Amino acid sequence: MLARSILLWLFLGLTAAVCLTGRAVAELITALFPDGVPGYDAADGVTVETRLHPEQMPLGLREGAFEFSPRLDEAVGYTSNALPGPYRRGSWELTREPALAIESGWSRDSLGARFSVQDTSYLDLPSQNRTDAALMLGGRIDIGDDRLTLAAAHLSEHEDRGALGTIASDRPIAFQIDDLRASYAMADGRWTIEPSVQATTWTYGDTTVLGLPASEAFRDRVVLQEGITARYELAPLRDILLVVRGVQQDYTRTPPNQARLDSTSYQVLAGLDYDDDAVWRWRMLVGGEARRFASPQYQPENTFIAEGSAAWSPTGLTTVTATITRQTGDAEQSGASGLIYSAARLTIDHEYLRDLLFRASFGLQRADFFQGGYQVGTAAGLGVTWMLNRHARLSFTYDQTDIHASASSAGTFGGGYSQGVALLTMRLGL
Repeated sequence: MLARSILLWLFLGLTAAVCLTGRAVAELITALFPDGVPGYDAADGVTVETRLHPEQMPLGLREGAFEFSPRLDEAVGYTSNALPGPYRRGSWELTREPALAIESGWSRDSLGARFSVQDTSYLDLPSQNRTDAALMLGGRIDIGDDRLTLAAAHLSEHEDRGALGTIASDRPIAFQIDDLRASYAMADGRWTIEPSVQATTWTYGDTTVLGLPASEAFRDRVVLQEGITARYELAPLRDILLVVRGVQQDYTRTPPNQARLDSTSYQVLAGLDYDDDAVWRWRMLVGGEARRFASPQYQPENTFIAEGSAAWSPTGLTTVTATITRQTGDAEQSGASGLIYSAARLTIDHEYLRDLLFRASFGLQRADFFQGGYQVGTAAGLGVTWMLNRHARLSFTYDQTDIHASASSAGTFGGGYSQGVALLTMRLGL
């Protein structure tokens, strides 16, 4: 009990200290991290795609209590627009992605790691070639009924021109993320209280726009997020949630004579997490965010925010998943303080003849910039995966992205953009 109390007050004290410093902004980067690593994995229920049959799963390689799962993806395909700038040109592309996942097999506690490298080559436009890499390590320590989670990650990525708010650079902009996070979940009867802290650094490489050098160093920043999640169990798999978060954001390389984008955000969300253990699984959080900038040049922003997802499985062979989000984000153009990002997506997964998986998805997204103007986008995808055996699967996917901008934001953020990508991928795993 003494150790548990010390850990609780340590987390609460750190949370209060950071909240009172007065600089933050929320930045959700969860989508950049894959599942399977403690601290970065998600538990949104089982779908047709995530529920693989044991006979279709690679066996992996065991060494003591650890399981090693190597994997290799080889893809060939065609993109209708390989250029991120204002000009359009298609190209054949080749993608290779080796990956290694490590997971402990302990009865209590857990340790996991994942390493991957993705190399993409455009045969007709070698100037657009890119290599992305990710390394993640995380662990959970069981302390009675409590759980301490620690995780770290390093990512080397490139910005996707199909995302809203990006600039029309001549090639994808490289950036790096270094992330540390910790949480301590304490269970007491029907209550679970989980304080957490997360520190993230974002570092951007330089680029060119219409052949002219453009430094992206003004976007380098350190983001510190702290929060507390309170969960009350109404019934098994049915909980009420309250989330309180504070986020501090400090820009480290602001050019002289330019207003700093340092800011503080406070978020409060409340909602339900419902799972009937059969047909429905849904969760919904709604609340508000108050953002205050350090520079008087940027006005305070009060925003309604929400996160929600619903999964419907009318049969064991079909899953329909819907997600919605409304949150604030950081714009990528100098002089723009941020945006409100809203998105909705519907995805249908269907299993046919046990070894064929079909997927169809459609999404809408919109970015409203704090300084005026907006962008809207659509994203649609189709895919089929053939489970050849436990060691190999073959898939074909097609994804179409379209972005349109208002007249007031077209010049700043590059106007419209359209891209269709068709890929044939072979995945091999031991």
